[in-house]
Amino acid sequence: MSEVKVRISDKVEGVVELEMDNKVIGRKELVVTLFHIGASTPSRKEIIDGLSKVLNAKTDRIVVRRIDTSYGAGVSKVRVNMYEDGQKLKLYEYKHVLDRDAGTKQKKGGKSG
Repeated sequence: MSEVKVRISDKVEGVVELEMDNKVIGRKELVVTLFHIGASTPSRKEIIDGLSKVLNAKTDRIVVRRIDTSYGAGVSKVRVNMYEDGQKLKLYEYKHVLDRDAGTKQKKGGKSG
């Protein structure tokens, strides 16, 4: 597999290090290394938007499972799942992960507003 470069924004670029095709579940599992030297860790929305442009996938079928950033390094490892259809995404992903990626997660213990 050739190396796929990802450009999230002007300050964030990366490389798809691993791409596995899980045909049983109907998804691709990616490990992406993002370089954001001198900038903050990109948000889940920024990562999803950037990956959808590079990989020609719909944004509602990409899930950011995990972002690991070493303190002060400006490098993050991101685990991403990319589904073939929306039904399988809802079947296999946790609701709190989907809410977190969509930005609709409610905070615990407080009243809204």
